[in-house]
Amino acid sequence: MSGLNSLTNRPKKHYAQDMVTKQRYVVISLQNDTDPDTCSVVDIDALDADTRSELLNFVDSDECQRQPEIWKLLDRKYFMSYPKATMLNILKQMRQIKVVKSSQVAIQLPGDKTMTPKEILDCIQKYETQTNAKVGSFSLDKTTAVLTETENKNANEISELKEEVKNINEQISTLTTSLSELISALKTKE
Repeated sequence: MSGLNSLTNRPKKHYAQDMVTKQRYVVISLQNDTDPDTCSVVDIDALDADTRSELLNFVDSDECQRQPEIWKLLDRKYFMSYPKATMLNILKQMRQIKVVKSSQVAIQLPGDKTMTPKEILDCIQKYETQTNAKVGSFSLDKTTAVLTETENKNANEISELKEEVKNINEQISTLTTSLSELISALKTKE
């Protein structure tokens, strides 16, 4: 497979190889809407030299490397040789976009590992689920429930403290009365 970043020596995104035919691909869509067990690819070696060069330069760009799928980007960019239609439309017109079984496509990952497009999508979905769960734990409803529970707990503690203060005040009142009676009794004896 091709597509190593010269600075990091890590694989660039979107490069893959067919495990059966050994064809080199650029994966433009990890999963097709019509058949979730397939992905859309462009056979790199089937393109003419100029089109291949422009496509690979675009795939290597930072813009593409930040995206998990590039078909939307291809629908906004143009080949220099074909300035009147987007890259995606030109590749369609040239019949260079293939739909292949995801299970036979190996996408190169760091550490000499490979994954199928379906495995990559599963990882993305798992990550998004975990991220949403973490964000969801701070949702307004859950926060309100925690605050309400805390307020109820605090209200109970305050009620208990008020009851204790009331009991202490009653004891002080009783002691004050007893002391007053004792002082009165002592004064009458003098």
